[in-house]
Amino acid sequence: MKIAGIRATTVAMPVRHPPWIKLWFQRTHVKRTIGEVITDTGIVGLGETRGRYSTALINGELRDALLGTDPLDRAGAVARCVDPVDDFGFPEDNVRRVALGGIEVALWDIAGKHAGKPLYDLLGGKVRPKALFAGYGYPIDPENLLSLAEIPAVFARRAREIVAEQDGQWFEFKIARHDLDTDIATILATREALGSTVRIAVDANMAYTIPQATRMLEAVAPARLDNFEEPVAGLADLAALRRKHGVPVSTHCTLVDAVRPYPEIDAVASDPPLHGGIGGTVNLMREVAAAGRGFWLRSTWELGIAWAVHCHLGVACREMTRPSQGLIDLVEDDLVLGPTWAVRGGGVAPPGTPGLGVELDRDAVRACAVS
Repeated sequence: MKIAGIRATTVAMPVRHPPWIKLWFQRTHVKRTIGEVITDTGIVGLGETRGRYSTALINGELRDALLGTDPLDRAGAVARCVDPVDDFGFPEDNVRRVALGGIEVALWDIAGKHAGKPLYDLLGGKVRPKALFAGYGYPIDPENLLSLAEIPAVFARRAREIVAEQDGQWFEFKIARHDLDTDIATILATREALGSTVRIAVDANMAYTIPQATRMLEAVAPARLDNFEEPVAGLADLAALRRKHGVPVSTHCTLVDAVRPYPEIDAVASDPPLHGGIGGTVNLMREVAAAGRGFWLRSTWELGIAWAVHCHLGVACREMTRPSQGLIDLVEDDLVLGPTWAVRGGGVAPPGTPGLGVELDRDAVRACAVS
């Protein structure tokens, strides 16, 4: 079996949200690259990765490197496309690795279809019946018709709706879009709305200073935060906040050697495109686990193909220590045929269909394709 064709398409998918909410930075569309790898036996593998910049790389250099090669040789594909030596002086290699993710995932899909096995079996089999996901919320844009004083109660009602719809026990949301007092009030209102049993986590995307984060953590102590993702930029400062306040913290830093000196940092969150797809992500999980840290997948606004990857990883990887983030309910269309794999009962059980278990909706792709 050989790779006979590779193509990539950039799509811009509209974001879906209630009319009174504009998402952080007024996001209106999700831009993703859909990858397809066609074999000479007729098997087609599907992939998906970040942004629109990946399309040109896939349709150019990466396709030239892989045409005529064995699609089951994933390690060889990675070696042909990305320099195996990581050098901090060549950040452009990271861009190639993200683009490669749109192909590497497709090669796993081909392998599963070829073997007649779902992706989770290729990864070692299920370790849990469902991939677990937290309900997720973005802050209400202050430029809409709501006053800052109204935002906490309105957001808290929305949080309760999301948790009830997904029937889960976790809820995570972005903060640091409003002033500190509004964020504090929103966290406390959300805790009151969700009751005492739902676990609550927040993510500030490094937006706070140490004094701001300190004030925040002192004020919301009654909310019993389960995790605070990147309240500040520095790893040492993140560790210091953990020591002082006792609230678990996580980082998007995936250089484990950088995280290792700070045992107070509880977990790492990342996504497959950053690591060239599924294989690199599994390796990262194992490295993180060996360092004694937790791991979960963060969302980068996945459509249906990448969402399927998250679901398979979620049932097959015991290194996952808590529910991952999921935004699949906030996009207009996931671009795959059939109903969306919605989070119910706190998670998703991917089907036993060979490969990723999804089929591309080509009419929908054409409708939202961009040049």
